[in-house]
Amino acid sequence: MRIKAPCWYYGEELLKMLRRAVKKSGCDCIALSGGIDSSLVLLASLLEGIKPKGYIAVYRGGLPKDIAFANYLSKKFNIDAELVFIEPYRSEDLRKSITECIGEENLNSHLDGGCIEFRNDAVFYSVIKKARDDRCRCIYTGSGGDELFAGYSFLLSLGEEDLDNSIRMLSYGRFPELEIAKCLNMNAFSPFLDESIRDLSLQIPIYCLRSSRMMRKEILREILGESWLGMIAERMKAPAESGSGTKDMCISRFDERFLPLIFFQDLEGQPSILQHVVVVVEEYVDLFRL
Repeated sequence: MRIKAPCWYYGEELLKMLRRAVKKSGCDCIALSGGIDSSLVLLASLLEGIKPKGYIAVYRGGLPKDIAFANYLSKKFNIDAELVFIEPYRSEDLRKSITECIGEENLNSHLDGGCIEFRNDAVFYSVIKKARDDRCRCIYTGSGGDELFAGYSFLLSLGEEDLDNSIRMLSYGRFPELEIAKCLNMNAFSPFLDESIRDLSLQIPIYCLRSSRMMRKEILREILGESWLGMIAERMKAPAESGSGTKDMCISRFDERFLPLIFFQDLEGQPSILQHVVVVVEEYVDLFRL
């Protein structure tokens, strides 16, 4: 049940719980994107006297957005940070390794030939493998921030009951990065998935999760803003594929919102033109053949 109280109160409680969670695990490394979730995990660890080494994924064939934000955090807090480069010519080998970890069905979970899942999992796989090879004891991730604190756009319009049900379902859902870590025999820890934080997320009033700004994860942004991290607090949500640049690895049918003409091969193998109407409802896309 969501209990009305000032957002600052819940912000303080959440930060306390995050600090307890990071202290309990004591990881010495972090998957650092400079986004809301990983930045808050970093803040909690620093407040506990833990200075994890940051790993930042960068796809050489794309336009990564995370570098500026992650470097900002590295310099501000004087922590070690290493760029983990993903090479375009290694894409096929990387895809094969990821498929061996999570399976073909999970790779194609978006029904787009595995493109979107691959672009995101390439980030997790590369960073976690590098941390393992560098002999990190364990690595922090920001997993769960979107699921628990209304980070997805379709959660912004839900009523309280539907939002609660969605958060319960999503917070116990599938987290590919944790599957990949297990496959690589690397201990990955997400403080947001601590049971106490899961419980707290269902008590926080909706107005602390989303406001008229519709920025998503408002309470997390408020904590960062109060901690003099306004540059991070105001950052727009960027999936792993956008932040690292791996979005340029392959083309998914869901990449564009409007596709009036699509070329395809007909049954005789001759190029033809297929008209589509693309209907976009939040993060979901339906294609209708005319």
